[in-house]
Amino acid sequence: MQLKINGRESEVEEGLNLDGLLLKYKLRKEQVVVEVNQAVPEKQTYARTYLRDGDAVEIVKFMGGG
Repeated sequence: MQLKINGRESEVEEGLNLDGLLLKYKLRKEQVVVEVNQAVPEKQTYARTYLRDGDAVEIVKFMGGG
């Protein structure tokens, strides 16, 4: 299935949820904010938020520093 992740076309397996997507990119949900089709789902719903062909996903990772 095709997704647009952070503006880039990406091919991912069918039946992927947000938890699986973060695992694929080795990201922890505590360190990111995810937007799917311009909506921000609650982190506790990631396991049941399944992605569909053509979805646009933005992943923003928090960076520490000073």
